[in-house]
Amino acid sequence: MALNTNLTSTSGLPNAIAIYYDRMLLDRLEAELWFDQFGEKKKLPKNSGNEIKFTRYSNFAANTTPLTEGTVPNGLVLQSTQISAIPVQYGDYVSLSDMLIMESIDPIIKGALEVLGYRAALSLDTIIRNTLHTAVTNQFAGGAVSEITTSAVVNASEIRKAVKSLKTGNVRPLADGFAAIVHPATSFDLQSDSATGGWLDINKYTTTGPSYRGELGKMYGVRFVESSNVGTGVGAAAAVTYRNFIFGKGAYGLVELTGMNMKTYTKQLGSGGTSDPLDQVSTVGYKFSHVTKVLDATRAIELYGVSAS
Repeated sequence: MALNTNLTSTSGLPNAIAIYYDRMLLDRLEAELWFDQFGEKKKLPKNSGNEIKFTRYSNFAANTTPLTEGTVPNGLVLQSTQISAIPVQYGDYVSLSDMLIMESIDPIIKGALEVLGYRAALSLDTIIRNTLHTAVTNQFAGGAVSEITTSAVVNASEIRKAVKSLKTGNVRPLADGFAAIVHPATSFDLQSDSATGGWLDINKYTTTGPSYRGELGKMYGVRFVESSNVGTGVGAAAAVTYRNFIFGKGAYGLVELTGMNMKTYTKQLGSGGTSDPLDQVSTVGYKFSHVTKVLDATRAIELYGVSAS
């Protein structure tokens, strides 16, 4: 019997083949965002103007001169410094058409809220990071003065040096140690460092106090979290340089206007009034007020270095 060559296949009737749409959305790659947990949080009350002032009194030097009997000494004069900060607003939104909302297979408003929520958190984290960058004390790995070379790795010795600088300046720790936000590449190098008394994983802590969000471990009195959003630094052409931050108590302040903390907003179809006369547009957005202010540059160190990995 001869072979029948008149075969109907999928290529012959493509319209008969449906496309299956997987409603389980793929996850997104998102950075860990931790800068907001180490600042001094303050609120500017409503109806109190648009500016907040931080005041710090100046210490007196030691007095090593004894009093003269019967002589009234000269009095001292108090001195102080003030730091001003003005919160400003940030926000974004997306507009969604009525047809998209009614015809979309996905829960489009929920999806918009998720991606805008991450943009808001990333924006806040980056604003804080950018304010700290170059405004705190710089430390360049490998003894460099400014430009990092390919051998300037952030290791246990660099952490000890940073701790020494903070303690020499009488900087107090935040809670059971100083705090650090480091790049994952830096974290990898520190955990691989075999220095005596070096890295201790969080699951090996002998203390039972609260942990920081994202805490990995500690070394030489510094408790570490990691984030890819620390930023890159300044280095030689072949040196991929990472910026890492080590904080003591009172290094920077985070200020928001009372009632203007981070919020998301959903405006349904029909809520636009005369600006949307045919109820064709829905919007999803976020808004927050914020300002970051470095309160004392000596209480935080920006540690530049490359990775050995």
